[in-house]
Amino acid sequence: MEPMDLIRDKFSQDCSIETVLHLVMEHFGLSREEAQAEIDGYFEIVEGYSK
Repeated sequence: MEPMDLIRDKFSQDCSIETVLHLVMEHFGLSREEAQAEIDGYFEIVEGYSK
C-alpha cells in the first residue's frame, strides 16, 4: 500500500485531515511534515481532476 492509497481510502471514509495525517505518520513512519506533504500531493491530484 502506498501513502496515496491510504489517504484516498481514509478520506473516502470521511476521516478528518488530522486523523488521516496521524494514520499516515504511524503507518509509514513519516514525520508530520512528510505526511503533510503526501496529503498536500493528494489534494493537488484531486483538484487537478476536478478542473
